[in-house]
Amino acid sequence: MPILNDVKNALAFLCRGELKEFMFRLRVYTSKIDLRYASVDELGLSADRSHHYAHSGGVYLEKVLNSLNITAGDAIVDFGSGKGGALITFAKYPFNKISGVELLPELVTIAEQNFKKLNISNVTMTVSDAADFTDLDAYNYFYFYSPFPRSVMVDVIHNIESSLQKKPRPLRLIYCNPEFHDLIEKDSGFHKTAEFYHHQLHHLIYVYSRTP
Repeated sequence: MPILNDVKNALAFLCRGELKEFMFRLRVYTSKIDLRYASVDELGLSADRSHHYAHSGGVYLEKVLNSLNITAGDAIVDFGSGKGGALITFAKYPFNKISGVELLPELVTIAEQNFKKLNISNVTMTVSDAADFTDLDAYNYFYFYSPFPRSVMVDVIHNIESSLQKKPRPLRLIYCNPEFHDLIEKDSGFHKTAEFYHHQLHHLIYVYSRTP
């Protein structure tokens, strides 16, 4: 049962001494925040354009962000933001702009409901195929949790390249479960500068940087 699994996961964090993540999970549960996993079939999406949704925010993503010295001069966009799990974590940091791009309107509605319940007002959502979202000049951070197949990732990286040509600036890319690492590092000019491990999801998180 989903509720029983949520309780077991929360208690596992407490047993490991990760009080901060336990408290977040408890708040999610008591506030009826919906960050539950959803498969591509459940979402009614095409596997040609999308992957499943899973929550990638929380204490392990915070460890990444704490290493990056986020300031009010930074802005981040989450591609394939789903129900807003990572965006909830980003909202704890002084980004001047936090945005999510999500293909499915129903997930955007859930995310916005989650933000309202948590009194988060500094996040905006856009319903769009990630490949069609080209308004990137305001951002210097890009986040991915393995949200879509390689063909879509190629288009998104191309859009980032085009934005960089129009507006040269230092960029960082945070990639949880970096299945297309070769595309990022070999074909885009980004270089991996840090590596973390998301213990809950059992995935690596790579941080890439690029200067003009």
